[in-house]
Amino acid sequence: MKKTIALILALIVLMSTSVTSYAEEGISETLTEYISEVFSETETETTTIKPATPVTTPGGFYKADVNLDGYINAVDCRLILRFSAQMQLLSEQQCIIADINSNNAVNAQDARLALRMAAKIDGIIPDNEAHKADPEKYLSKYDNRKMYTPYLSGFKTNITDESVFDKIRDLEDYCYYNLGRVATFYYTDVNEEYYISYNSDRVYRTQCTIKAPYVKAMLDYMEENNIPLDKVLYLQSHQKWSGHYVSGFRTGTAFTIDELMYYAIRNSDNTAYQMLFDYFGPEVLNRNSEKIGSTLRLGSYIFGENSASDMAKHYLDIYHYNGKFKAEFEEDLIYTNCSPMIRRGIPDDIVIYRKLGSGGSATIGYHDCAVVFTDDPYVLVIYTSLNMDRGYDKMPFQRIAEKTLAINLAMNK
Repeated sequence: MKKTIALILALIVLMSTSVTSYAEEGISETLTEYISEVFSETETETTTIKPATPVTTPGGFYKADVNLDGYINAVDCRLILRFSAQMQLLSEQQCIIADINSNNAVNAQDARLALRMAAKIDGIIPDNEAHKADPEKYLSKYDNRKMYTPYLSGFKTNITDESVFDKIRDLEDYCYYNLGRVATFYYTDVNEEYYISYNSDRVYRTQCTIKAPYVKAMLDYMEENNIPLDKVLYLQSHQKWSGHYVSGFRTGTAFTIDELMYYAIRNSDNTAYQMLFDYFGPEVLNRNSEKIGSTLRLGSYIFGENSASDMAKHYLDIYHYNGKFKAEFEEDLIYTNCSPMIRRGIPDDIVIYRKLGSGGSATIGYHDCAVVFTDDPYVLVIYTSLNMDRGYDKMPFQRIAEKTLAINLAMNK
């Protein structure tokens, strides 16, 4: 409802600043058609202007082509109005392109100018500055939203929805009073439009959270090389990790890749993971890390080191996986037998993927990673130097999960 009202207000501003001039030029009918399309739920075929050169060529951007598709039309006008109504995030590069009158503001006046271009009333305008901007950076001088302002060192967010500021402050207070320097986390929606972070660049050993990203990279490799899930691998004595289920089988026992994946993900079995690692090697994960922009790398050892924010890239990658083995992988991630850390803070009717990691009392590092399937799915990675053998060290996982879920649900009412 709030979004609808904001959009209507933006339309009123647009019309109040432009109707007179449109009537004087005898073009109200054309612009009314474009205004109608800007606010329509579905996009239809319309007359559009296409710049003479590709808009994505450095130095060849054009004002008003906000979505960089090579056309100036009602879609671009809609993006400008949504940004003006605080319903849409634009990158720095998009803001420069949307600032048609170059006054360091993006508002309904720019939408009016974009409409005139789309209706072929005004000519297109080259933009010689857009190629200098960072497409991923948000530029505050264009942004009319209020950013949440943290008081706690290491606590960061780019959320601008003031309706959840009280919930973000509650989470920040929890970090201040309970986490200190022993726990970190990174939260982001799966489209990476917004995030909340607490010391999420601090590096730890991944522990067993790496097993899910490794399996995902392995499945990509299997599909590329036509390796079936029922391929058999044989247990070797040097692959056995003490205390793990698969280690109890005789040397030479045959396991399918599907079975080993099951044990590695659901039971966090190191022996099963070692068998997969010995067959596929470290490079399947290293190549995938490079592809998604992660710093995580493996050598001869099956565990690596990275941070919560870096591991979030891998769980976003897992969310987006849609390969031929998705059903098997998804089932293992949902029905993991590991201790329910983040799961404790998420109602049972919400599906989550997750993978726990811990070195036990002998090794510092107690982590949990999850993809949470709300209406606006998100990734939550919690890395800590807590101890799984102490019961009270489980509570931060539950509390962080509860508080980030409350923020997510409130933002998407």
